[in-house]
Amino acid sequence: MKIEFDPEFMVALIKQIETIAEDKPNAAREFKQMLIVQCKSLVDMPYRCRKSIYYDDDNVRDLIFKGYVIVYVIQDDMITITSLINQQNFKPKSI
Repeated sequence: MKIEFDPEFMVALIKQIETIAEDKPNAAREFKQMLIVQCKSLVDMPYRCRKSIYYDDDNVRDLIFKGYVIVYVIQDDMITITSLINQQNFKPKSI
């Protein structure tokens, strides 16, 4: 199984890292590294996280990481990381 990061997820991640880095650059680097490790660990057990509260689909899951929700989709041999949510208005996109 492979991991793919949606461009919208990457934009949200970069913005969040930049925000954290304004006050704590080391914390921003650590946050990014730990988040990527957590995402990549989904390969071993993709269904271990809860069914998404944002979508009515058993293949869409929510990984909780340090108060953030990382939404991902499981399709055949691919996991696509689609969204990074943290106390913001979230509008689900069609997957």
